[in-house]
Amino acid sequence: MKRNISLLTLLCLVLGIFSGLFVKPLVSGLSFVGTIYINLLKFMIAPVVFSSITSTIYRSANRKDDTLSKAVFTYMVMFAATYLLTSLVVIILDPAKGFSFPAAEWNGSVQALSIQEVIINLFPSNLISIFADTKLFAIILFAYMLGLCAAKVEKGEKLIELIEVVRDVFFKILEYIMYLTPLAVFSLIGNTVANYGLVIIGVGLKYIATAYLCGILTVFVVMILPVSIICKISPLTYLKKVYKVWLVSLTTCSSAATLPTTMKVCEEEFGVSKQIVDIVSPLGCTIHMCGGAVSFALLGLFCSRMYGVEIGFVNYILMLVYALLINMSAPGIPNGGVVIGASYLSLLGVPLDFIGFYSGLYKILDMLYTTLNVTGNISANVILDHLKKQI
Repeated sequence: MKRNISLLTLLCLVLGIFSGLFVKPLVSGLSFVGTIYINLLKFMIAPVVFSSITSTIYRSANRKDDTLSKAVFTYMVMFAATYLLTSLVVIILDPAKGFSFPAAEWNGSVQALSIQEVIINLFPSNLISIFADTKLFAIILFAYMLGLCAAKVEKGEKLIELIEVVRDVFFKILEYIMYLTPLAVFSLIGNTVANYGLVIIGVGLKYIATAYLCGILTVFVVMILPVSIICKISPLTYLKKVYKVWLVSLTTCSSAATLPTTMKVCEEEFGVSKQIVDIVSPLGCTIHMCGGAVSFALLGLFCSRMYGVEIGFVNYILMLVYALLINMSAPGIPNGGVVIGASYLSLLGVPLDFIGFYSGLYKILDMLYTTLNVTGNISANVILDHLKKQI
């Protein structure tokens, strides 16, 4: 079903472009579909993020092996390095230069918070209000606290089981919402092309090209180089062993579907111990690091530039922290990254107008992001196994 939705989405992307150029009354009449789709995504952001993070933190906290904490640290370092590298490329190339989406009822700036305001916002005074107002940072913090504290009480498992049931229900609702993606893409792309003409196609191609350039650089700088330096494995040897995983990740666009191949390559090709593989690989499959870093950095900076927003140092650090915190809550459904992308822009205070167009591109981007995730997973396995054997 996921494959069918992706193919249908690509087809609707092409039809939307054609209709926007030649059948403008049709796409204008269907503009409400895109609006409904964006509203539904906004509606699902808070419950999906909260339930996913709470469950993930609880399950992680209950694992006692120190390999887990080392793996989390490794993934965080890889995420930060990828985010910084992508940011540098985006700043240099500036793929959004010369183009802007209209943004109704927007004040023209991201959430310019001071350090004091950030700290104050960590402690909301009303639990209900953070969900009612979709204060995502407060929701994320509450989810982290709840997951950690549930692991410290005797019957915390029962609460988490309830939250996981709620999470699964929300994921199912979100899955049904995703069925609207092809029609929403047709509506949103059609209206965008009708307003801007073929220039929007150039913008999309620049976005995709920038993403793949960042991805290639990430593979060599963040994944291959550390393995080469720490584990003394040559880049050519690494590529010869890891390409088998790429064949699966590029076709499935799913870290979960690629997990058996990832674990097999780690054990059989790189000689990673089963103890390391059994802990590190599922964790990497869950928290999706390097692909998410490219996705968040490019989307956040691209949209900020598109709306003419200047990003100060404090806001940039917040962008990195936000991305790191919500990265683990990506739902395993078709186009789930679109939902998380919308969550990220909401945190930044940037309009979601670009998300409809982004949905149309996401299948092509998801191939890259998934491949980066599983490749980073393999590198983390190899490095951690090497370091453990040195002790």
